[in-house]
Amino acid sequence: MAWLDQLRPASFRGVPFQVDTIEHLAGDNVVLREYPFQDLPTVFRMGEAAEEIKLSAYVIGEDYIEQRDALRQVLSGQGELVHPTAGRMLVYVAGRFTTREAPTAEGGVCRFDLTFIRAEARRYPTQGPNTRTQATTAAQAGKQAAQEAFAASWSLAGAPGWVAANAVERLRATLEPTYSRLAAVSAQLGAFNSSQIASMQALRGGLESLVATPRQLAANIATLFELPSEMTTATARAFQSAFAWAFDLGTAVPVRAFEVSTISAGLAMYGAGQGAPLQVATSAKRQQAALQAASDGLLQTLATAAWIEAAAQAELANYDEALALRATIHTQCLRLAQTASTEAPTSAQPTTHLPEAIAAMHTAALADLQARSRDLVRLSTYTPGVWEPALVISHRLFGTAQWADEILAMNPHIEHPLLAPPGRELRIIRHE
Repeated sequence: MAWLDQLRPASFRGVPFQVDTIEHLAGDNVVLREYPFQDLPTVFRMGEAAEEIKLSAYVIGEDYIEQRDALRQVLSGQGELVHPTAGRMLVYVAGRFTTREAPTAEGGVCRFDLTFIRAEARRYPTQGPNTRTQATTAAQAGKQAAQEAFAASWSLAGAPGWVAANAVERLRATLEPTYSRLAAVSAQLGAFNSSQIASMQALRGGLESLVATPRQLAANIATLFELPSEMTTATARAFQSAFAWAFDLGTAVPVRAFEVSTISAGLAMYGAGQGAPLQVATSAKRQQAALQAASDGLLQTLATAAWIEAAAQAELANYDEALALRATIHTQCLRLAQTASTEAPTSAQPTTHLPEAIAAMHTAALADLQARSRDLVRLSTYTPGVWEPALVISHRLFGTAQWADEILAMNPHIEHPLLAPPGRELRIIRHE
């Protein structure tokens, strides 16, 4: 292609203009030192100098005044310059510029002397939102909303004795295994572990009395789902695993039916045996189901919020891990939101709407993962069917052989670049 075919119409920030001449000043900044009785100078290279682009430009035509004014309005600050021979680039307008008009000699023309400085990536970080903090704050708000929702829906007033006993037993059945998993993670955390032990001892010893004060009960349970102020990524991942156990308590700790019918010697036995639960929707059974749903919902929401807090403190290993975390957050928050939004309204409405708090927690957690995974490499896998050279694998996957060396580096089990063994999975960095 001839150079004339490659010329581009010049413009700055989308405003076109014509160009007569182009000057490009580039190179290094140097400091020259000359000393007496020394023939050769000493030259110090001080780094690359700013690139200056000088254009002798003009606008022409019957509407040149409108063109002139439009160009003058955009000649400030940073913008995209379409250079006639170098293409698109990001530049700054280098201060003042000159315009010249000669109405009697050159009617309908206005000339500009323009100087641009080629822009570069910022050397210093720019201020931006702290997505980790936002996710943590939203998770803590979700914990508070869960406590308020529990306090508004939990009440043993007028409940039969067996309903109250079953509700307390359900709490024990879900708290004990949750704490055992958390204790295994925090065992080496000193003072934090001591505070968790004290919290669980208070719950064990006073659970029968705490069930009469649901707000205090929820606050005590929430202390089990607190996190250390500082954690390593490994510790944060361990806490996530412990919290994830409580995501679906209905599956992890199946609800034990209190009323069971068993036919034995012609008699109906209640409270024992392995028979099927009585299919009678009594008010007491409905109250029992509501209490169990309230306690399970509290623990599941606290576990999800604490899991998100731990995820915000852990460093991401790769893009695939970020995708896995994203899927977990989405699935669990969606389940919690659906459950919370379909529950019947209570007589005492909480000050914080739980579905809204869950949605905010969901959004903040996904935004944090998106921000922190933007520059991560995404890993994939490929399993050769026959012995294949790395060059062939690279071309098969990406249409070019340039990633063959990378494939070899990622898979040290390949002993020869022409012999990638069949049936063995390869780790591949995606280059879409």
